[in-house]
Amino acid sequence: MKKTIILKLVFLTMFIVFAALAINQFYQYKKSDIIYEQARERYHLERAMLIANENLVNQPDNHNPDFTPDLEIPDDPVDPDDTQIPEETTAENPDTNNNNTNPTPKPSIAEAGDVIGWITVPGTAIDYPVVQTTDNDFYLTHNYLGNKDVKGAIYMDFRNEAIGKNRNYNIYGHKMIDGTMFSDLTLYVQDGSYKRYFENYNIIKYDNLEIETEWKIFSAYVVNLDKEDYYLYTRYSADENFQAFIDEINRRSLVKTDIDVGLDDQIITLVTCNFWYDNARVIIHAVRIK
Repeated sequence: MKKTIILKLVFLTMFIVFAALAINQFYQYKKSDIIYEQARERYHLERAMLIANENLVNQPDNHNPDFTPDLEIPDDPVDPDDTQIPEETTAENPDTNNNNTNPTPKPSIAEAGDVIGWITVPGTAIDYPVVQTTDNDFYLTHNYLGNKDVKGAIYMDFRNEAIGKNRNYNIYGHKMIDGTMFSDLTLYVQDGSYKRYFENYNIIKYDNLEIETEWKIFSAYVVNLDKEDYYLYTRYSADENFQAFIDEINRRSLVKTDIDVGLDDQIITLVTCNFWYDNARVIIHAVRIK
């Protein structure tokens, strides 16, 4: 009888622990989703404002040439756990009144921490800020604001320079069980989806927050780091080394394309983990076309 009670208590304790862990994981995921959704809304609104302003410059209003659209930008992304206490409004401090007609402008997404750009793969869930710091470890466990985050951030290899200065740009991101971050990269190597994704979702857009560049995917494969050493470099000073890299990633690709990549081209390489087996990486290569 005592053994039965003890076993029940053990199973109950295990259930409570697992339930608590699951609830905490859900909370952490949701918290991260809110932060990135706020960033996404802000970025795309900024892009819309930029396009609207460019259109006004190209087609000025003869009746009111100084007109600019009044588009409201949402507040900066914040950690859902943070709370803000408004300052007390007094007659002696009129700047804190709600009817202030000259509020302080909200900073751009580009001013958040180490943000250097924005990456989008149309047709997928990949739509995130890109950060870069002095190593490839920090943003494994921190979001783009620099705060601890189970999903980390999408980040560029610390050895890369600005777009246009290197032959290969490595960008990393986690594969998450809920399909966020770089999870959709696995669809380019799965038997049931890789041909469709190669055909229909093969454009990567990378905005360095000054200009938007476009890249076309031409290679996708999986590397098992338990079975081989595989390195991705950012600089290829010798043409023969860069050509060897191009030949190798074409050889490995699951789908063969007619895209001709040469020595004068630039490549973006997207990397994520692969849960099918330990220490594996899904690797996607795209060549710049714009």
